Amino acid sequence: MIELDYTKDSELFNKTADKWAEKIGNDKKYGVQNTQMRKFYDQVLSLQQKAKQMSDEDFQSDLLPFVKMLNSKVAYASTRNSGGGKIVNSEFVNMMGLCINQVSNKKDLNTFKLFFEAVIGFHKGRE
Repeated sequence: MIELDYTKDSELFNKTADKWAEKIGNDKKYGVQNTQMRKFYDQVLSLQQKAKQMSDEDFQSDLLPFVKMLNSKVAYASTRNSGGGKIVNSEFVNMMGLCINQVSNKKDLNTFKLFFEAVIGFHKGRE
């Protein structure tokens, strides 16, 4: 479980992110490579940067649907193979779904971006 609220989970960017990085793994066959995680992070970062410039109302109507569309992109990536394994594994799909489904405003998107950034840091540290 991920609660994208650092006021309720003071370890969101530390222990929680580290736990998810470990679950995702980086084994060549069963884990997720940093390049794949980075591709999705870059999309989240791009959406978050656009959200900064928008009103809350514009975010709801013009950007939130594209945040939710990340679920389909992750689902598609989970069907693709590379190097004898899947591009992304079920733990990554689970993490992304849990986070994406909690985004309902600009603050949530920013928290998701920060959490994802922390996961990538811990993931990279496991190489």
